[in-house]
Amino acid sequence: MGSKYRVIDTDTHLIEPPDLWTDRLPKSWGDDVLHVKWDDKTQSELWFFGDQPLKAAWQWANWGWEGRGEIHDGSGPTRQDEAHPATYDPKARVAFMDEQGFEMQVLYPNLAGFDWKPFVNHPNPEVAIAHLRAYNDFQLEWVRDYPGRFIPMMVVPYWDVKQTVAEIERLADSGFGGIVTTGAPHEHGQAPLGSRTWDPMWRACEEAGLSVSFHTASGDFRQLMERHEDDDVSGGALVVRDGPHIYLANANHVCDLLMSGIMHRFPTLQFASVESGIGWAPFVLEALDKRFEKNGVGTSHLDEFGGMLPSEFFQRQMSVNFWFEELEDFHIERLGLRSLLFETDFPHPTGYHRPTLDENIEMVMGGVSEEIRHQILWQNPANLYRRALEKQGVAVDTAIPV
Repeated sequence: MGSKYRVIDTDTHLIEPPDLWTDRLPKSWGDDVLHVKWDDKTQSELWFFGDQPLKAAWQWANWGWEGRGEIHDGSGPTRQDEAHPATYDPKARVAFMDEQGFEMQVLYPNLAGFDWKPFVNHPNPEVAIAHLRAYNDFQLEWVRDYPGRFIPMMVVPYWDVKQTVAEIERLADSGFGGIVTTGAPHEHGQAPLGSRTWDPMWRACEEAGLSVSFHTASGDFRQLMERHEDDDVSGGALVVRDGPHIYLANANHVCDLLMSGIMHRFPTLQFASVESGIGWAPFVLEALDKRFEKNGVGTSHLDEFGGMLPSEFFQRQMSVNFWFEELEDFHIERLGLRSLLFETDFPHPTGYHRPTLDENIEMVMGGVSEEIRHQILWQNPANLYRRALEKQGVAVDTAIPV
């Protein structure tokens, strides 16, 4: 069917196949390599580190799952043969993209880099870091036969800054669009985001022309999903309640970023808040700007902010994507057109609300012009991921959005 637009979907997920790590890491590590096996207790295939279960292997491979229908209550495929191949196989994914009209998709992980705790806390740092390196290599294999269709995102062992810089330098010219890291390192027992500890990582990204993504749930999202024994909310109602809790955590991460001085020290480094929507952002920027001015921070901390307001840093160096909210003029006026991106969250259960891509675009951008749609659907992400596109031979218009 295709689409009448050029579309870069800025948040999709690659559901990791069971052999991703077992095929690439030393056999001598045995079960200390991430692997999938059937779990009788949950009656589903789970990912395991050693004998510790991490998460369901296919729960979020919801697109094309026959059992889903129009309702999502937190369930999903229980084994690989129930999941649609487009969720884990590149050939099937491209076929889906061609049918719908996606020109390119940005690939985020489903396990590595989406849930940091098992890696940060792993007792053997060598094993943890090897898993992330193997995932990055796997991504390059996954997209190699389809140039111009995917923008892979690099996962990094951020808690080891030296190793992170080494991984960025190893893959700087490989076609990645940026790195995926946490917006809340303190929730994983690390220094807070504003610490100069992370400056070598920011510097390496800026020099390599790589963006920095804080995907929703990059903090310790388990805290947000803790269940109280007296809580009578259950099933689908819990899933609904958890969503905004997790999205809004990114609002805190963006606040930390904007008040950290990082953007002043690294003025060309671009950041993205992913799968957290845009509705919270006007409020956050207004709250920060008003208190920033009221407390005289612009003059008392001139070396950290260079006379700029938090909202001005946001409009210069921050991107946010949306997929279910209806875009209004005030979003554009407050956030700046260049900051806006479109996503579907394919194949996760929260995404893709209409049968076709163009219906979804119409749902969220029905009130804006064709020019603005093109800017958001293509030009903004093409500029953000310019280096990755050029590496794949995709021409990028020299026009810079305002």
